[in-house]
Amino acid sequence: MQQLSKRAQPGQTIGSEIKEMESKDHNLDDASAVAERSKKVCEAGAIACLVGAVQGKVSDSTKDAVAEVFVALATLHELRGQLVQQGAVRALLSILSADAPRAPLKDAKYTPTALPNARDKHVAWALAKCAISVPPHLAFDDPRALARLILSLLAEESHAQSLLIRFEALLALTNLASAEPGSSSDIRGFLACDLVGMSLIEMCVLNEHVMVRRAATELVCNLVHEPRVFERFVEGADEGVEEESRIIELPDNEDEDVDESRRGYRAQRMHVLVALSDVDDAATQSAASGALAVLSNDPRCCRYLILVHPRALDVLLSLADTNNAGLRHRIAVICANAATCGDSRVLAKLRNSTNVARVLQSMVEDPQMPCFAAAQSAQEALK
Repeated sequence: MQQLSKRAQPGQTIGSEIKEMESKDHNLDDASAVAERSKKVCEAGAIACLVGAVQGKVSDSTKDAVAEVFVALATLHELRGQLVQQGAVRALLSILSADAPRAPLKDAKYTPTALPNARDKHVAWALAKCAISVPPHLAFDDPRALARLILSLLAEESHAQSLLIRFEALLALTNLASAEPGSSSDIRGFLACDLVGMSLIEMCVLNEHVMVRRAATELVCNLVHEPRVFERFVEGADEGVEEESRIIELPDNEDEDVDESRRGYRAQRMHVLVALSDVDDAATQSAASGALAVLSNDPRCCRYLILVHPRALDVLLSLADTNNAGLRHRIAVICANAATCGDSRVLAKLRNSTNVARVLQSMVEDPQMPCFAAAQSAQEALK
């Protein structure tokens, strides 16, 4: 009736009416409007209805629709807890296709590939969204089954939506890999080694998109607590360190030809972590330097950072000149580990560096700072 009365008003044309209706429809597609509708349908019991809809014998079209709706609902952070509490995880796992990678492996290794089934991809994506926001050891009966499924999202072909999918999959895997090392919920080894997932994760570390790269680096920082991943990074890092030619200067032009025998430090995985510690993104710097702080418990890492890589020490010390307490603590730990690694050459180079002395002195001025204890330990070792 309102539309009819407006049409009868002077100066009201059909064209202007159509534009007004299109504007209203567009407003209904806004993120805030979609979020409000999602909350209302959940308050009305939509989650329980969706869970019940896939029980028993269900058509593929129903399963497809339910998977897509769960992806939409799981997009809202505040609904993820409700989804888990009301059985969405089990419902999603129940509608996977027969070929989906959902069961934990026992003996054979598994190389992740993209999910060819659209429904399986939606299921994995919805589960990844839930796994970002809820404690995995409380929400999921078997985090390993989820890890295997979500890891497949990293193998998706590159397109506009795949960046978001990869980003959320990496966040989910980081949360799944955050359990106490060695606990029954610890899936680091299963994810990185049994599933042969490190190759995919390392590809994401090199992604040009800053948020994907950051999320992948944070995942690596969690995974280096696993002994096999730890060894993957430090193995061979100090090969040939006694050779003077290994300690080299970077060329002025990165593109100019350099003897490959003098590029040894670049062949190491830790070189990527050093480079990521030098990017213009504090979160990525924190994750990369955090991984190096863990790895510096091994003398091979210390020798690589201090004796092999030509810029690592300068890059790390530059992080200590910031006001970021977390970064300063990481650098203090690396310095302390290097100073006590038992290698006289490492010790001599640290002692001869005025920048190291300056940075450590600035770190011990305030006993309340997180870096104080580690910096004090490094100072004592360098006396």
